[in-house]
Amino acid sequence: MTMTSVNRGRTVRGTALAAAVPLLLVAACSSGSGSSGSEDGEIRMLVNLTDNLDQAYWEKLVEPFEEKTGLKVKIEGPTGKSVAESFPQQLAAGTAPDVIQSVFPDDDTAPELIDLSGEAWAKDTPMFDEYAMGEQHYAVGVGTQTQSLVFYNKSAFEKAGISEPPTTWDELAEDLADLKKAGYTPMQTAGDYQTGLQLQQIYHPTLNQLHPKWQTAVDQEKLSAGDAYKPAFQLYADWIKAGYINKSDVGLSPSQADGNFIAGKVGLYTNGSWFAATLNKSTDLPFEVGVFSPPAADGQAHPGPQGATMANPYMIRKGVADEDGAKQLVEYLVTDPKAIEAQLGSDGVFRKDSGLEQTEIDAQIQGVLDEAPALVAVGEGQGNVRLPVTGFNPKFTEVAQSLYTGASPADAAGAIDQWVDENR
Repeated sequence: MTMTSVNRGRTVRGTALAAAVPLLLVAACSSGSGSSGSEDGEIRMLVNLTDNLDQAYWEKLVEPFEEKTGLKVKIEGPTGKSVAESFPQQLAAGTAPDVIQSVFPDDDTAPELIDLSGEAWAKDTPMFDEYAMGEQHYAVGVGTQTQSLVFYNKSAFEKAGISEPPTTWDELAEDLADLKKAGYTPMQTAGDYQTGLQLQQIYHPTLNQLHPKWQTAVDQEKLSAGDAYKPAFQLYADWIKAGYINKSDVGLSPSQADGNFIAGKVGLYTNGSWFAATLNKSTDLPFEVGVFSPPAADGQAHPGPQGATMANPYMIRKGVADEDGAKQLVEYLVTDPKAIEAQLGSDGVFRKDSGLEQTEIDAQIQGVLDEAPALVAVGEGQGNVRLPVTGFNPKFTEVAQSLYTGASPADAAGAIDQWVDENR
């Protein structure tokens, strides 16, 4: 997911996977005239269409809103490959929709969007403040995708004599050694984007305990990315050397790595909340799945901050024919309990203190989310907490993979620092 560098790398044009989770009952659509949303009386909403979130899904989602308000919503798919590609093109052509789903504002699109800071219904939506740009809030979301999760095989833990999940890095190292002795792959990894992503995911809580808002510190040159991640590179190199990670795993696809865990061959598997959807579909798992938050920094309380991203965001274009109607629609989508529940279930999206009935795996993830002391920016960052570069995640994966082929942690730290310096 390489991004184009604009304004010292400040462009943060990202997509969020669709889905969500519930909230308290808010009287959505309680105000407004119900006047026409556009020249043909419709509020146009641009959404990403997928196999499961198809045209019929979206039309069914907004149907109660239409019946309650008398407003008509026109669901539109991307004119290009995605909403992220289509929306800027439509803005330039003067054909942009009223409501935009699945992308975040950036320095180029923010001036074309309505600031929702003054909307009382928006303030309690997930990660509202974390996605602010300056003092403005252009995006509201349905839930979050929780990133810093470790899935584990409870049968493997029992066989290895491990009584409970680790909360420190020393405990984790001991558990990996015991899992190896018990005949399991201690920690499952993969190639492609997942190599770097997993290392970031498992290290998010510690990194954000040691260096809160570390992306901002790197931007202000108070911290280097290499210094921030050198301890993580050391951990990873140690795991490779000890055989806790199979060197051949770097040649696996993420789906193959998923399969190894599902087959019961693996002790630990770092992944995001979206993996829950895959596990929930696997009705004949040969073991019980556990989920825990990664270890905390030495001397710090467990659990640490949870890496997360806003999921299923919505934005409203400035200058729409029926601004009130567009706001009513977005309010309904992100606060109405039935609308939220209808959006739940795809790609492992959760909402803090949701109170929904969930699968056992989902309930454990919900517990991690509810217990997290904070939700923090991941990768390049978001809103006001951002690195001064774009394309960090692919580069980080490249650097993490170099540890498989003999690069030292110091080499890896130096490589990431050099890349940041060259691309500021």
